[in-house]
Amino acid sequence: MRLHKLDGLRGLFSLMVVFFHFDPYAVPSYLYPNFIIRESWTFVDFFFVLSGFVISLNYHHLSSKEALWLYMKKRFIRLYPLLFYTVMLFFIVDVSINYLMPKMVENVDSIGVLITRLFDSLLFMNSTPVLGNSGGINGPSWSISAEMIAYMYFGLLLVFTPKKLKNVLFVIGILLGYAILILAKVQDWALDLRFIRGIISFSIGYFTWFFYNKKPSKSPNVIEYLLLIVLGLLLFQLHSMVFVPKMIFFTFIFPLFFGVFIYLLTGSNGLLSKLMDSKLFRYLGKLSYSIYLNHFLLVLVVPAFFFKYLKITNTDTNTLLSTLLVIILTIGYSHLTNLFIEQKCGKELKKWIFGA
Repeated sequence: MRLHKLDGLRGLFSLMVVFFHFDPYAVPSYLYPNFIIRESWTFVDFFFVLSGFVISLNYHHLSSKEALWLYMKKRFIRLYPLLFYTVMLFFIVDVSINYLMPKMVENVDSIGVLITRLFDSLLFMNSTPVLGNSGGINGPSWSISAEMIAYMYFGLLLVFTPKKLKNVLFVIGILLGYAILILAKVQDWALDLRFIRGIISFSIGYFTWFFYNKKPSKSPNVIEYLLLIVLGLLLFQLHSMVFVPKMIFFTFIFPLFFGVFIYLLTGSNGLLSKLMDSKLFRYLGKLSYSIYLNHFLLVLVVPAFFFKYLKITNTDTNTLLSTLLVIILTIGYSHLTNLFIEQKCGKELKKWIFGA
């Protein structure tokens, strides 16, 4: 079962993450401070919640070790081809720029540091402190690590815990995750614990599916306007906060709101639903994984080439043109990686893993 309007929403939010990652010098001065853009990093947790909802919708029946192993292989096949490609490409570009055009970067990293970051990403570890706190290669790839860990967490709970205790254990996991993240922030632990953020939001996605499965939403169309207004107000409030209070507000409120958002949207058919179900946004939803992993390199390199290497003055007009170019290149490039990396390489990896 596929809810196409949720795909469309994922496509829209993936573009919002692109805007968030632009450096201040690379976008028009009137655009960069916008509170929606500045807080668009929160949409990563929408992806986690949506993933928890969709995975639960399709894999809630997991009940054996064999089914768990098959499920994990399928998730690996879905994620790894594009992750491997984008991380390796980013590594090559990173090495090249660091040593051939050092003026284009603020800090030149050693080969040892770059190799550590490379394996941190390729091993799905760059949302954890296992290989340090490097964040890996290609900044957004940390969430793919968190996603893979959440897949495993979900599968293990379904297969190895009593059916009657599953929901209780998911709740305990969420509460424990909250406690660890808040304590880590308050105590200023120098640890990368973003995988916990992924588990919390993914688990809330599971409960979104649970309530959807028990009682499908039948929302009036006007609810879509209310959801957008509340989202805007939450982003505005978050933007006005700093440090620990901001983190606590985000951690407790946003994943829960995204769960409610998804649940209510499944039962409405208003303007937002129709827009997200349109061909354009379905297309962006189809490309969303590629957009997410491709954009960071283009966001860094294209503006730097124009404004640092060619020394073009970064007026509002020039930065607007550069921004539009990055968006167009990201979408066009993502069309190609979706076709040749996600689909074709995914099929080859599937043949290799399953021997068929």
